[in-house]
Amino acid sequence: MLKSLLIAPDDRLSREVTGLLPGIPQVELTSTLAAYPSTDHLLRIVRVRKLDCLFLEVDDFSRAAELLAFLDSSIPGFPVITLGSQKNFDLLPKLMRLGVREHLTSPIEFPALLEAVRSTEQHLKAHPVATPRLSDLYTFLPAKPGVGTSTIAVSVSCAIAEALGVRTLLMDCDLAAGAIQFLLKLGKSASIADALVHSENLDEGLWAQMVGKWEKLEVLHAGDLEPLPNPGMKDLQRVLGLARSQYDVICADVASSFDTFTVAMLRESRRIFLVTTPEIVALHMATERLRRLTELNLGDRVSLLLNRKSHSKFDDGEVARAVGIPVTHCFANDYAGVQSAILDASPIPHKSDLGQSVLDLAHSLAPQAEARPAVHPRKFLEFFHVSHAEDPDIVWRG
Repeated sequence: MLKSLLIAPDDRLSREVTGLLPGIPQVELTSTLAAYPSTDHLLRIVRVRKLDCLFLEVDDFSRAAELLAFLDSSIPGFPVITLGSQKNFDLLPKLMRLGVREHLTSPIEFPALLEAVRSTEQHLKAHPVATPRLSDLYTFLPAKPGVGTSTIAVSVSCAIAEALGVRTLLMDCDLAAGAIQFLLKLGKSASIADALVHSENLDEGLWAQMVGKWEKLEVLHAGDLEPLPNPGMKDLQRVLGLARSQYDVICADVASSFDTFTVAMLRESRRIFLVTTPEIVALHMATERLRRLTELNLGDRVSLLLNRKSHSKFDDGEVARAVGIPVTHCFANDYAGVQSAILDASPIPHKSDLGQSVLDLAHSLAPQAEARPAVHPRKFLEFFHVSHAEDPDIVWRG
């Protein structure tokens, strides 16, 4: 079964395709768009709905080409069957360079559409498209309130999204005391609480309306700081499932308590970053948090972050011995820099020592680019042939 999406601003073309597809049982048309989406919205749909192919009208070639080029770079080999309202042989080389193998022109008839679908099926069997990886979830857990966990979570998330260009979501999961909405001046965007309440109706369209944005970073803040009475675990699974299909990295700032919701987030994490400062009380609480995490069988996921290191009488080794695990990253005590960032509603500048430490951690969390096979120039005859001149439909395929 090929799960597909149709993008066709031309109503006549749309009706032609939707009228014929029910006769091709191997195609499931999941949605139809009457306008060209943004590249971001298209990627959301492809990833959330786990699409196998796309039907795309190319009459507005500049808009269509933007989407084709984006898919060709983001998901190499993703099959697209293009549609045109009239014959235009000048399109052939342009479509070829954008990775298109199949093109149909109006009036579209059933045999031509069926042939294009079968060719797409065969090509996918021979050259499967790599499935987009689900995102990793990293939680930032404070040893106690006030150790600077939110500042680190915000700055690291912004660095992953902005400096490294990785699709990143920041979630403020401290439902009783989350500060990220204030730190990034997000205004009235929806919250994680809203997402949980509406989880049964969440799709990529509603999600795009709900998330707040700081530059390239997308954010779900904590909301009105009124904890949900019983946040359902099924609701959380639905929210995380949708989020993981859209992003490469998710960072979550969680509460210092071990309530049901926080524990559920910790269990979903690939890594748990336990944040402490080098003060005696914070180190004691970090030890207690590690003990509790170990009881939950999560001790092997914990990494220790030491914040506000400067001017401390404890070195890294002493902190590690006090808590019971090594320090993996240290962050300087830059009070002025942090206050300036808060006033500017921005992350810590990378030029500072603190900013460099943030960037180092961001690099360690960004997914490594997978090696791709060398891309050879596409030859015209490798992709297309033109059907007989007497055929009313033109089908170009490889």
